[in-house]
Amino acid sequence: MDFIRTKKERPHIEITPLVDIIFLLLIFFMLSSNFIQPMIMMELPKAMSEEKLEKVDLVVTVDRKGSVYVNKERVHLEDLRAVLEERMAQLGKYDVIFRGDASIGYDTFVHILDTAKLAGATSFSVEHEKVQ
Repeated sequence: MDFIRTKKERPHIEITPLVDIIFLLLIFFMLSSNFIQPMIMMELPKAMSEEKLEKVDLVVTVDRKGSVYVNKERVHLEDLRAVLEERMAQLGKYDVIFRGDASIGYDTFVHILDTAKLAGATSFSVEHEKVQ
């Protein structure tokens, strides 16, 4: 007795969902890579020694235009002391890291250093790039 065999279909992979997933991953990585770059464009001064700083939650940044930022939030120079006092009280830390563009004046650096000390900072570190 002969049985009628049905022809088996070969398994196949649907490619449309795979292409959708690849495009979603591509978009995700393209968008997330934009956030890795620093928001404040500046050129840090160079130094021969390199010191690793532990993570401090209070960073004062001055860009080449002279704009002052505390943790990426723009602050007027007149309000810097009050903002630092408030942030130090919130964090319970009195360590400040200074990031300044190489083109800012020495007077600006000293003014910010003095303001941080008056606000109660016990430690003031300067971030720089290592000379290669």
